[in-house]
This record gives sequence, structure tokens and C-alpha cells, in this order.
Amino acid sequence: MSTRLLALAFLLSSLLRVQAQLSVSLHEPPSGIVQKSQLWNMTLIYSGAASTNAIINLSLIDIRDNQVLMTGITRPFALSKGVRQIKAADVGPIDYNYLSGAFLSSGVGDAFIPIGNYRACYTIYSGSREYENLLAEECINLEIAPLSPPQLNLPGDSAMVETAYPQFNWLPPAPLNLFSRLNYDLLVVEVQAGQTAQDAIQENLPVYNASHLLLPVNNYPASFKSLDTGRIYAWRIIAKNDEQFAAQSDVWTFSIASKKPAPLVPAHIAYLELKTESGISNTALISDHTVGIKFYSYDKTRETSIRFFNENHEVVKEVTRTLEYGNNFLVFKLEHSFETDKTYFIEVKDLQGAPFRASFRITK
Repeated sequence: MSTRLLALAFLLSSLLRVQAQLSVSLHEPPSGIVQKSQLWNMTLIYSGAASTNAIINLSLIDIRDNQVLMTGITRPFALSKGVRQIKAADVGPIDYNYLSGAFLSSGVGDAFIPIGNYRACYTIYSGSREYENLLAEECINLEIAPLSPPQLNLPGDSAMVETAYPQFNWLPPAPLNLFSRLNYDLLVVEVQAGQTAQDAIQENLPVYNASHLLLPVNNYPASFKSLDTGRIYAWRIIAKNDEQFAAQSDVWTFSIASKKPAPLVPAHIAYLELKTESGISNTALISDHTVGIKFYSYDKTRETSIRFFNENHEVVKEVTRTLEYGNNFLVFKLEHSFETDKTYFIEVKDLQGAPFRASFRITK
């Protein structure tokens, strides 16, 4: 019995001496995208008296469930006393074995490691065959994340949306080839009084939540209750690789605009359309002292002067009105300074100073 114990103690002490001959310093890749070749960057410090052949075995493990997703084993390489920097080219060709479908696409060339959180564990043996004599073991955690998260596009931040059933679209994270099964979650919440958008997206129940979206666009369903005017909504996109969180966008807000009533167009008033000089065709005849104009503005909402000229290009009347983007219908009462059987001009200028005009005559 004592002989067996002595033999076991000798074996353990020999093993410890062998492992103590090699220390490993793994070079952690920068956070973000990682190529397979970067997994093999390390420094080996060997203190053994005699040179030996060594083999490195790698297991890449999913931190979520400890499932081995990929393994790799190097060819035997010479290890002598001293410090040696190791790269993939020094120990290749490397034999990879892929145990997950997400890694099959990385089997060609020096591909990128898919998005995820991993533990890379290395076992180094001496000899020309695997598992001959254990020299060292070491592990390192890796976080593979996209360089750019999803970028929100529409509705724009703080936008006023015209429809109560908006469309959401965004730009995918980059680079796309890091993802084997890219999909998105869309979250829309109402922002309560006193809340920031960030607080609302984290604390409030969603008014709309769509999961596993394959395209970077989604319409608010017509079967849902319409979003309310006078409220602020926040939205965010979460990008995932299969079920693994990858990245999330910023939080943007939007509101639903109140519906504007259609402009009233009295039947007894003829609306003169203001046009550029080249577009004016004839002079309108009006039978009373009321004139209506129609003007399509391509500028943002603004206050502007509307001027009335006589045939001598003298200003007879000038008023200020608010013009909005799109069609504007305005009605003016003409005072006694406007005489019958004389031609008058109405003029509006856009932000670039280009004039738009119409002409009219008051008949008896």
C-alpha cells in the first residue's frame, strides 16, 4: 500500500514539475470583432532544460450554457527554453472542428468569430501527440460585439409624425458578416410626464413590441389601437444573433401630429394661384371686393409679407400672413383704395427671394 502511495506521489510531483516549466500569457484581443487567427496570440515562457515539441488545444465555449462551439489543435512545434511569442502562422496549419451551426461560416479562411460572449480555454501538451504530457492550462473571456450598433432612421428623433400608424426603419449593425442569424426586437413605449426617454424604455410597459424581425423595417399594425396625439413615444431597436444579445440602438422619441382640418374654400370666391412670371397667363376678373389666393410653399412655416400693386407698380396694400409648407389658401377684403376696371397684382416671395404673382381686375 505504501509503495502505491509513493508511486502516486512521485507521479503527481513529476506532473507539477512539468507544468511549472511553462507559463502562458494570453493576449486578449481588443473588444469588438475578432478573427480566428487572433485567438492564437500568446506568449510562452518555458524553463525546461531540454527542448521539446508542443501542441496547443483550444476550446471556445459559450458562456451562457458552457457549450463547446469550436475546437482547434495546432501542429507540433518546437519549444525551447526562454520566451516565445506565438501567432497562428507559427503553429499552423491548425485543425478546426465546428460544433455549432453559427461557426460553420467561419470555416473558410481567417473569418471573424460570430457575435457572442465566449471563454477560450487552452491546453498545452508536450510531445508529438495530443494529450501526451500536460504543460499548462489557461482560459480567457472574449466579448465579440459589432463595431456599430443599429442606427435609427425613421421616425426621426423628436419628430412629429402625420400618421397614427407609423413605419419604423433603421440601419443594420456593422459589420454584417459577424452575424449568423441577425434579427431585431422593436420596442415602443409611452413617455410619462417627468420621465426621460431612457427611463421610459426601461421602466414602462410597451405599447408595441415586435420580436425576431428579419428586416430593418416594420409597420405599426393597423389592427392595433392607433397611437394618440399629444403624447410622446420612445422607441429602440435591439439586434440579436439568434437569441444572443448583440447591440442596441439609441433611444429616440416621436409624437403624433393632430389632424388639421381641410381649408375651407367658399364657393363664391375664386382663388387665384400665385405663379412665377413665366406662369402667369391672364388676368382674373372679380365682381366684388373679396379676393382669394392659393400659394404652394416649399419653405418651412414662416411669416411673410403679401403685397398688392397697381398698374404703376405702387404698393396699394401690404399684409403679413403665416405660410406653411404645402398649399395655403388666403382670403382678403379689398378696401376702397382698389378701384374698378383697373389691374392689380398680388405678390409673395419665397425664402430665396423669387416672386410669385397673380393679377386681377374688379368689375362692376
